[in-house]
Amino acid sequence: MAEGAEAYFDDHKELKNLGRLALRGGIVSLAMQYGNGALQLAGAVILARLLAPEDFGLVAIVIVLTSFAPMLIDFGLGEATAQRSRITPGQISSLFWFSTASGVTVAVVVAACSPLIATIFREPRLAPITLCAAITFALLGVSSQHLALLRRTMQFGAIARIQVSSTFVGVVVAIAMASCGYGYWALVLRPIATALCVALGSWFLCRWRPGLPAFDSEVKSMMRFGLHVVGFAVAYSLAKAVDRIGLGLLYRPDVVGYYQNATVLYEYSILLAIGQAQAVGSPSLSKLRSDPVALRQKYEAALSVLAFFLMPIAAILSVTAQDVTVLLLGERWHVAGSLLSIIAVRGIFQVIEGSQAWLHLSLGRPDRWQNWGIVTLGVQVAALGAGLPFGPAGVATATVIAALLVAVPSITYAGGSIGIGAALVMRAVGPQLIGSIGILAAGWCLQITILSGYPGLIRILLSVTFCTLFYLVIVAGLFRLTEPIKLVSSVVQDLLRLRSLRMRP
Repeated sequence: MAEGAEAYFDDHKELKNLGRLALRGGIVSLAMQYGNGALQLAGAVILARLLAPEDFGLVAIVIVLTSFAPMLIDFGLGEATAQRSRITPGQISSLFWFSTASGVTVAVVVAACSPLIATIFREPRLAPITLCAAITFALLGVSSQHLALLRRTMQFGAIARIQVSSTFVGVVVAIAMASCGYGYWALVLRPIATALCVALGSWFLCRWRPGLPAFDSEVKSMMRFGLHVVGFAVAYSLAKAVDRIGLGLLYRPDVVGYYQNATVLYEYSILLAIGQAQAVGSPSLSKLRSDPVALRQKYEAALSVLAFFLMPIAAILSVTAQDVTVLLLGERWHVAGSLLSIIAVRGIFQVIEGSQAWLHLSLGRPDRWQNWGIVTLGVQVAALGAGLPFGPAGVATATVIAALLVAVPSITYAGGSIGIGAALVMRAVGPQLIGSIGILAAGWCLQITILSGYPGLIRILLSVTFCTLFYLVIVAGLFRLTEPIKLVSSVVQDLLRLRSLRMRP
């Protein structure tokens, strides 16, 4: 074992200041993730002006068809490592070699399927795109356990640095290729460059090195845990991808391109934060598995804070979507802006649904998480069937309705065993939900009745200001909910104080 790697294998134990440590790590990580998102967005803005919607559509079809592949590579073993009470270097070595072999296997299978994909979608250009995309999966397997060990020790800042630097390299490579006239190949090579940098960065910042595997009973238990996690991940990834798969089968690549970029803008602003909250929340709450009362209290507080900030962001994004999209991507992407205004509403409800992972994983019940993933996939397929005859706008609307229907039931199913149900969820997010729906309605009325004649940038600024103030009036003024602001402010002050101490000679 490499020098300094012993800390990765310390036993999980409850800490008195666990909530504060988790929130601090979450804020640092979230800030870095939004920096990463800003880089992604900057790349998307530049590439949207260099490439055609058809280019994005072609690559999007391959991306959504293979979106479940990374889960097969990690096999849920990253989550198993992060939440396990006790692990050994031999066990992690076993998981590392399994993930590496899985990555190579998935890459070979995806490459072999490239002619079939091109045939199904009646688009020969998809074959070489899929073949090259397979390289990414071979790279993912060699970094998953290193990243999991960093999560286990709550080094979220290190993970974020890896992601930001890797994103930067991928964006630079893509922009350079697009500028040289390589078209959609710029989008194909971008994730390959990013995955390579993630692998290098994770090995550099995580001092553990794999050794001989030890396939004991604990490894088998972790693999059973991972099997259920990957079951959910694959089902959920397919649920997220069926909209673009359906559109790709019935509509032109440029239509898929509009929908894809609308989805990307949504993911950078909302899903990025929800995913990062899961990465922080699961290993943190896992330390409270033996104390259901404390786990329930910490979950409620964490959900309240997450909803306080993300629900209004989703509402504001919906109100300003058309102007934001045109401002960032250009006038020819106005169709994507109309789709984003619908898709963004989904974020209000996905804040609730996204927190189910905290409960399933911290309670050690990935099997129930897998079951819910299958339910989610069924709901999304039904939504696609209902919306597809009405085009991309119909599909977007159907996915919003689906998110509304599954939000609270997902948490009731995940936390029912420790007393978490609809009442607790509404107590945690009720004011935020009312405030977000309120500013959604008021913001759209303002756009239609007063701001329609203003320039796009002015509309954005006025809408954001109005919606933010109106939200605070409802949530902080009417419902007296100010604890999330106080809590985050105090943690930010702690971080600034620590930073100033480190900078002193």
